[in-house]
Amino acid sequence: MPRRFSRQSFGVRNRSPWRRMLADAVHQFHENDLFSSAAAMSYFGLMTLFPALLLLLALSNRIAAGTQMIQHIVQVYPGSSKFLHETIRSLSGISKTVVISCALVVLWAGSWVFAIAERALNRIWGTTHRTFLHGRVITLGMIGIVGLLLSVSVLLTSVLLALQEIAGNLSPRQLENYRLLASVGSLFWEIVFALASLLLTFALFAVVYKFLPNAHVSIRDTIPGAVIGGLLWEAAKYIFAWSLNYLDYDQIYGPVGAVVTVLIWGYVSSLVLLFGAQLSSVFHREHMEHPIAAPQVNVPSASFS
Repeated sequence: MPRRFSRQSFGVRNRSPWRRMLADAVHQFHENDLFSSAAAMSYFGLMTLFPALLLLLALSNRIAAGTQMIQHIVQVYPGSSKFLHETIRSLSGISKTVVISCALVVLWAGSWVFAIAERALNRIWGTTHRTFLHGRVITLGMIGIVGLLLSVSVLLTSVLLALQEIAGNLSPRQLENYRLLASVGSLFWEIVFALASLLLTFALFAVVYKFLPNAHVSIRDTIPGAVIGGLLWEAAKYIFAWSLNYLDYDQIYGPVGAVVTVLIWGYVSSLVLLFGAQLSSVFHREHMEHPIAAPQVNVPSASFS
């Protein structure tokens, strides 16, 4: 008789089935009103996107990495690459005033994306909210982390492309020492690029789940939600791109159809991100003895003699 797959094999004391945990996550997702949070995140995400592309366009005039960063951002939005590329090409001669304005909008709107996500994650974990200034420092730090991960993605892609070019220039005699590489050909590199993209997605989700909520969240708590959320997000990209063959937003919304497509994908991405966080919370409550608590702040008490 085949062994039944359960959480006990992973060292978890509670034997609740995965189905019940998934049902709990869906129920709590609705109770925490995360649909509204995802909608607000997608709104401010749209406000952040185009100024960010303008900044990267200005950066691309100085360093080659700016162009690659634009390509990475465009690839995040399935079905909208043509619209985004045309928008970028239509922009030229960006002045310093426009660059400064874009930077301010990115910091303002981008901080609101993470501020809304922070409040949503605090509801998920049942903790209190940070003070306004503390919260803004955290959200601005998250913007920097996202920029850092984007830079790592560009660097990793450049390294993989260089390795792919080196492998392509190998002679038949040299390829005899790498028979596996010669047999799989381009499929090998497609798998490598896909795995690299997945790892960066997992890292981004884990960073958000670890540092954004006002709680002591361990790395172990972030892993289930980051992995499942990352896989769901990658699957959602293909499903969303496939659905665009049957849903023509240009016919429904006219000239703003492409913008609506970007907005809807932002909403779907926000839903996946928050659902992964909700899963992490459910997993934590299933196998941890002590509940997550917000960091304690020691306030000196006044004494009167």
